[in-house]
Amino acid sequence: MVVIECPHCSEEIEMDDDAYGLFECPYCEGEYEWGEAPRSTSKSISKRKENLFQNSNRKIDFSIEKFSSRKHRKENEESRINSYGPLDAAMLFSSIFMMFIILFGLNSNSWYVYSYGEDNSEFEANFGHSYVEYTVTDDEREYYYDEGEKYYYFGGSITGYESQLSLAESIKKNADDFCEGIEDDDYCVSMQTEAQESIDWWNSWDTSGDVLFYFLFFTLIAFMLIVISKIVMFANHNEWLVTSDNMLNNLNKANTIITLVTCSILVLGLLLYWMFVPNVENWWDIMDTDVPSELSSGLGFIWWLTMLSSMGLMALASITATTKKRALN
Repeated sequence: MVVIECPHCSEEIEMDDDAYGLFECPYCEGEYEWGEAPRSTSKSISKRKENLFQNSNRKIDFSIEKFSSRKHRKENEESRINSYGPLDAAMLFSSIFMMFIILFGLNSNSWYVYSYGEDNSEFEANFGHSYVEYTVTDDEREYYYDEGEKYYYFGGSITGYESQLSLAESIKKNADDFCEGIEDDDYCVSMQTEAQESIDWWNSWDTSGDVLFYFLFFTLIAFMLIVISKIVMFANHNEWLVTSDNMLNNLNKANTIITLVTCSILVLGLLLYWMFVPNVENWWDIMDTDVPSELSSGLGFIWWLTMLSSMGLMALASITATTKKRALN
């Protein structure tokens, strides 16, 4: 036997040593000529033709078997990629949970919190993305007409960032108008400085709130699409919906990428919010009073819940993708 290359497709073909004539490539079906003219009897020629026919059939059968093997291997790979396991179910429920966290965050006022105690009273401020809610509690307040009797007091207010910013700007304008033409006056300087610091304070809260809102709104839309795609895969797994393997494979890959990108964007938005939030101690500097000794401040519950949930979902998506990739090896 001798191995030659097809002049058309360059595939290797096994030929008999004494083969001669016009042959057809079992891979590309192209015709080629091979061998030297025979010097034997017609009987030998017939035998060679018979051997050639058998070899061609064997090569064609091998080619079909090879193609079938590749096809089955590809189908098995797609089956393993599109298989629905516990990690996929965890991804579905985690995405739904993440979507509800964002919805809750858009209406939450616990993105940032500060509190302090003073004269047996408790003061607390809870910041949302567009407003701040102040609460005051005092369990030792006395009645005006009966100083021996005490009662429980609760009070509070809600203030929008934009309204406070507008108020600070109007105060600054009035201060500028009042001090127009007056130079080196300590009272004017103090009044103008305090008004400008108030503007900067409320502008920082307004900016941080806007940044947070836009990031939350964008990621909410993205998670809605993620949840829909995961429901499609779940329905396909339970044979409630029939889709092609190729479509399901592309959806599976895109779903993982979009989940990782969306969570990364949400984490970035949370970090930017943290950066834009002003130092709460500056408020007492603006009011020219001492900072409360028991002041406690920091990022609120919803900030930490959203951050940790986003990072957890990113880790789960990475583990799911790695597990499916290992299943192919």
